[in-house]
Amino acid sequence: MRTFHKIMTTVALAATAATAIAVPADARTRHRHHYYGRTYYRHRVCRHSPATTGTVVGGVAGAVAGPSIIGHGLLGAVAGGVGGAVAGGAIDRSMTARSRCYYR
Repeated sequence: MRTFHKIMTTVALAATAATAIAVPADARTRHRHHYYGRTYYRHRVCRHSPATTGTVVGGVAGAVAGPSIIGHGLLGAVAGGVGGAVAGGAIDRSMTARSRCYYR
């Protein structure tokens, strides 16, 4: 009977160890851990910038400047507004890129 208990204990221990080692790939790559010192971990957290201010300002500036650059009245204003909104959003995201990520 003791042999049976030893075998069952070994099997249970091996099964427990095997499930602890089999971590899904997503769980390992969600956070970047930085090790500073002996027991202090810091996590890098990044936010997504919606770039609302740059999109609005770029769209208005493009709509005002579009007819004088492209011409053709309403078509120039619409094309300038769309181009300005895309460019303004890209500029806003690039300007705030450093302040979006922080360590916690």
